[in-house]
Amino acid sequence: MILVSLYGGLGNQMFQYACGKAVAARLSVELKLDIQHVTDRTPRKEFTFRDYELGVFNVVEQIATSKELNDFVPNLWNANEIVKHYYKLKRILLGNTLYREKLKFSYNKEIDSLKDNTYLYGYFQTEDYFSNFRNDILNSFSLRNTIDDKNAALVVQMQTESSVSIHIRRGDYENSVFELLSLEEYYLKAIETIKKDIESPVFYFFTNDIEWVEKNFNSLNINKKIITINTGKQSYMDLILMSNCKHNIIANSSFSWWGAWLNQNTNKIVIAPKKWFKTGQYVETTYDLIPKSWLKI
Repeated sequence: MILVSLYGGLGNQMFQYACGKAVAARLSVELKLDIQHVTDRTPRKEFTFRDYELGVFNVVEQIATSKELNDFVPNLWNANEIVKHYYKLKRILLGNTLYREKLKFSYNKEIDSLKDNTYLYGYFQTEDYFSNFRNDILNSFSLRNTIDDKNAALVVQMQTESSVSIHIRRGDYENSVFELLSLEEYYLKAIETIKKDIESPVFYFFTNDIEWVEKNFNSLNINKKIITINTGKQSYMDLILMSNCKHNIIANSSFSWWGAWLNQNTNKIVIAPKKWFKTGQYVETTYDLIPKSWLKI
């Protein structure tokens, strides 16, 4: 059995699940999901609580029980060092392993030698962890239910056009470690790159800052549409719509990363930002984050 901890938003949970599924598939064992960190509501300063979000997909939804988790780890976010040391000794006695991702946003080769009965904890944000199982991951992240009429109509339209998704994330990024992507140095250059290679592109904008998009893109001579129909618990549908565009311009966001990765157009152009973070320890460690076939600006 492989267990994987899920935490963060939808994109993060998708990376964690995909990595866990690939490890479990390689070992021909079952995968169990630890959802305690997305159900935990322990008060924390400057923390965004999340929910389990993979239920919209056809994932193999085996949730680890408290008894199963108790053989591997405590709640890693709340346990003190004495409790963590106790569980370390317990794992040794039971022959179990806790694998913590060492270098974030890069491929950790140690994962190739992991054995059965391992608990995975990390972000695992590179396709190198699961690209060999692409078809399995695509099936896992197909939708469980039929989509509504408005989104279904958009999917049909996107498939008949030279559709290009553009994801613009601002708001919560303005005071964070994430780079706030430049209009001139990123988005306009990405649009010009698409226009050189794609005939009659139609740009579909996905954003949490509609006012900024309208202010900065309305004057451009491009065929554009701003998608506003998916909010709240329906927000995952924006990711699905991005994946149905022919080409993608992503933000420095795991959400639009997955929109582009799930895009099955064999001739797709995906443009991604070179710089993911503006400050912090991860600025120089994202060299495996962007697939080699994607264009970085």
